[in-house]
Amino acid sequence: MDSCEEVETGEDAPPLPLPEQGNIQENQNIFGDQTITDIATEITKLPCGWQAEAFYKLPRNQAIAVYQYLNSSVQERLREDFHKQDTLNFTAELSPQERRQLFELLYTPNPQENEEHSPLGIVKRRLGWLFILLVASTSTTAVIKSQQEILQQVVVLASFIPLLIAYGGNVSTQTATVVVRALHSQKSQFNALITQVLYREMTAGMIIGVILGILVTGEALLLQDNPIVALVIGISLFAISLLASFCGSMLPFFFQVLGFDPALMSAPLAATLVDVAGILIYLQIARLILDI
Repeated sequence: MDSCEEVETGEDAPPLPLPEQGNIQENQNIFGDQTITDIATEITKLPCGWQAEAFYKLPRNQAIAVYQYLNSSVQERLREDFHKQDTLNFTAELSPQERRQLFELLYTPNPQENEEHSPLGIVKRRLGWLFILLVASTSTTAVIKSQQEILQQVVVLASFIPLLIAYGGNVSTQTATVVVRALHSQKSQFNALITQVLYREMTAGMIIGVILGILVTGEALLLQDNPIVALVIGISLFAISLLASFCGSMLPFFFQVLGFDPALMSAPLAATLVDVAGILIYLQIARLILDI
């Protein structure tokens, strides 16, 4: 746990006894003949406000070596301080008029942005997509209606449709949310990120599908006392898990390529597609296993 404390201001806070930055000989004597790891430990023990100052006083080669042994929280504070220094150096080089123009540009509200975040702007962005989802959702009813024959022969299959639909929607939504976040935070190449995400999410979906498929098979067996139907439900849940992981992984990339906001549509569309396709998969597996 990081024990760093903020530097107190006022007369009671003693000054840090550090030499001028340009004096290399004095810089080398700050920590005496201590090893790199000992210097890193001493810097970590300093109050937060002094850590960056002490680090700046080290010779370049020594600073690079010491940085590798600092804990992650101290490294993060140093990086933040570097960014602040870069910003201060940049603004210091500007004329008063240029600084005024810069701050006006940064803090003047953007009328277009305000319009996009108004209630009417939100409606414009979402209404079309929600209408598409509404139409797509009616496909679920059409699929169930087209499979009335098998549902009438094995009525118990219908009772597990809500469970499978809910599960598929949850998996696809979770996956899409994670991938959208990765798109915004990762700096990897686009194609490399697709491969990485698809492998990771499909592997996770397969493992989760196996575990929950076994559990739901046991649950169905207890509720219905029909091992064949229980097997159908378990296999279907596994297949839906793979489908949901694939849709949730790929749709954010699809919308990114098309220039749409992945966060707006990926999760709901993935859930809708998995609902429709999941029912078809479930009933087709039932046909094969039950030989209907």
